[in-house]
Amino acid sequence: MSKSIRLFVSLATVFVLLVVTMGSVSAAPLAPKAKWTVMVYISGDNNLEPYVVPDIETELGAVGSSADVQVIALADRAPGYDTSRGDWQTTKLFRVTQGMIATPENAIADWGERNFGDPQTLIDFVTWTKTNYPADHYALYFWGHGWSWHPRWVMEDDTNADTLDYHETKAAIPQLGFIDVVGYDGCNMASIEMLKLWHGHATAFTSSQEWVGGEGVQYDLVLAQLAANPNMTADQVAIATSQSATADKTWSAVAVDSRLDALITAVDQWAAALSNGLAANRKKYDQAFTATRSFWQAPMDKDLYDMAYEINRLVPDQNIKNKSQAVMNAINAVVLHERHVNAYADVHGITIYHISKASEKDSNYLYYRSTIDFALQTGWDEFLNAYAR
Repeated sequence: MSKSIRLFVSLATVFVLLVVTMGSVSAAPLAPKAKWTVMVYISGDNNLEPYVVPDIETELGAVGSSADVQVIALADRAPGYDTSRGDWQTTKLFRVTQGMIATPENAIADWGERNFGDPQTLIDFVTWTKTNYPADHYALYFWGHGWSWHPRWVMEDDTNADTLDYHETKAAIPQLGFIDVVGYDGCNMASIEMLKLWHGHATAFTSSQEWVGGEGVQYDLVLAQLAANPNMTADQVAIATSQSATADKTWSAVAVDSRLDALITAVDQWAAALSNGLAANRKKYDQAFTATRSFWQAPMDKDLYDMAYEINRLVPDQNIKNKSQAVMNAINAVVLHERHVNAYADVHGITIYHISKASEKDSNYLYYRSTIDFALQTGWDEFLNAYAR
């Protein structure tokens, strides 16, 4: 066989492979434009796998898709936890319909083994969904493990030993396009650092300050409201999501559009005032930070409102008091809904990273200062650096 013929055959083979691969990712027909398309990124290739099939069937499938509200889920499972519905483990793409059973036959497509810690998987999912199920508004839920901006936690994928870290999500966001509602159905995600990450790229953000149990977001309750009123605003969908998570200790819905500007500015100015008053008020700061509500197994996650309240209560400096009150006022203005159990009576829906000792300036701290937008664009990390000694 001549070189030219071999080259032709090779190119033809590559072309066929590309067509097959693209076909598997674009199997669904283009749907008429809906009012809302709800996307759920189900990272179940880990010990959360037993919840994957039930959440698809009993929550997403309790209401399912309609012409006004499309429900699209990309789901990955892991071996060794759950063998239901054929024990499928590759990544399945579902257009969820009412009463649907989560079997391979009911999937729109099989995407093979996809890494949910790879931002390209997220980009492919959102791009595919927006192309095939366009809508006036989009909601994107991250279903899986989480811990705010901390690396090696969010959307854990065991098969690929990977996570969707902050810097990867940050790089992916411009390619996702605008998302009206962003929800994290995972632990400890309601931080000002995550709010700042999505600032300007979404209207509202909803998640928990605390550990999230097996129930998390009750999608059936949210979708039922959307089905009854497809003209719900982004704020209303975020509030409905927060209200649905009744089994968890905390949940909140927060505006992350231009309304968040005032809070970012208030915290930046507060950090400057705290830095300027550090020498004179260090002991009072110690008392205030010790009194501030933190969260189970996450002592560095502190409630932002409660921290400002304690500083305002204990520090005599009037400028610091004023800046603390400004933070509290800004939180009240931006939090759309917040609920908590009695044990967390002092929380108000948003956490902030805090350390008190030089020994806590670990790799996470270095990642925070070098990578997290909130740290890069405010003086909060400079204050922590001076305070923690």
